[in-house]
Amino acid sequence: MDDIIEVYKKDIDRSLLRENLKLTPQQRSERFEVAMRLIFELRRAAELRRTTKRLLEAESASKQREA
Repeated sequence: MDDIIEVYKKDIDRSLLRENLKLTPQQRSERFEVAMRLIFELRRAAELRRTTKRLLEAESASKQREA
């Protein structure tokens, strides 16, 4: 089991873990909330872009059929 742990440890930035553990639970929670807001905002922006792209493609196809 220790061998498996050692294999995965190389891919983990422990300095980030240490820095995060220096924060209070409240501070960690606040950082998490900020990160989640960013994620949701990015998802909304991506969905808006996809929707806009679909609408523009449909409009273009409609104009081509009319022509």
